Amino acid sequence: MEYRVLGRTGLRVSVLGVGTWQLSGPVEVGGLPDGFPDPGRASVVRLIQECHDLGINVVDTAEGYGDGEGERRVADAIRGRRDAWVVVTKLGLRRGPNGARIRDASPSMIAASLEGSLRRLGTDYVDVYLYHTPPGREQMLAGLEVLQRLREHGKIRFHGISTNDLSTLRALTQHQAIEVIMFSQSLLTHPEETLELVRRHDLGSLVRGAFERGLLTGKYFQVPPRFSGEDIRSHALKTRDFARYRVCEQLLPAGGDMVCLALRYLLDFDTTHTIVLGAKSVSDYRRALRALTLPRLGEDVQARIRQVRSQLMAADRKERLMGSGRLRRMGRLVAAGLRSVIASRWRV
Repeated sequence: MEYRVLGRTGLRVSVLGVGTWQLSGPVEVGGLPDGFPDPGRASVVRLIQECHDLGINVVDTAEGYGDGEGERRVADAIRGRRDAWVVVTKLGLRRGPNGARIRDASPSMIAASLEGSLRRLGTDYVDVYLYHTPPGREQMLAGLEVLQRLREHGKIRFHGISTNDLSTLRALTQHQAIEVIMFSQSLLTHPEETLELVRRHDLGSLVRGAFERGLLTGKYFQVPPRFSGEDIRSHALKTRDFARYRVCEQLLPAGGDMVCLALRYLLDFDTTHTIVLGAKSVSDYRRALRALTLPRLGEDVQARIRQVRSQLMAADRKERLMGSGRLRRMGRLVAAGLRSVIASRWRV
């Protein structure tokens, strides 16, 4: 395992971390199930412990994962070895009555949310506490005061945010209100300004989305996935042509596969401290570790990656525009049909 320093926090973190969204039991997003089968608490606890045996020391969860079940499973996994882990959890996104999704990161909610997380995690502190949804602009400084007070009481060590929203990130860094950020980056997603803010403010970085919801694993290049109609991924990815991304195979380094390429690419950035993965088996984590055995990608490969990314982004934009055009045409047809019906009824 390779370890890096998490920005100015000074925490020594493994370059791969365990993400627990998919390991936390049923979760609904926008009224739809996330589609991941529940592996069960015993299997999850064993997986996290086996990851620790591989040298992984970062585990990421949230109060909203499985309505708190994710934190409970993490608690079972790290019991007796708490000091060996860097525990990351989040606030501001949780389930309310009847499964409603509540977004509330207001200052008045922070302490109560943290107490709930500490209770479920079976610990008296968390290493990194992140906003899971952006705080209101007018609430940032008040929220910072609450977080600093909790830090003084020893209940959190460092705090930050999980976001891809640049305007929020700019505002928080302007007020020096965060020390860690979790954000999306991959072969297909290059958040240049976010990376610059990480460097400029010496932020700790937790990278997510390395495989773009499975687009970059290579698993679906030949045969596309089949999701049930109630699976949120069937909506989020229904317009994607998975075979299109097979072009990435042209970039494979000697001895590597798509998983290795996607991870090696991210590991070569000085802004990458930990890549949080959502794998569901220890074999997946062992496969990911192979990326550490590969040499850094050469400039010729980096240039080719930029070219391929540009091509794929252009194709995605075209696809979205065509989809929007189809929707507009459908809307015009529906409107014309309604006008016809109204006119016929008026004549009668």
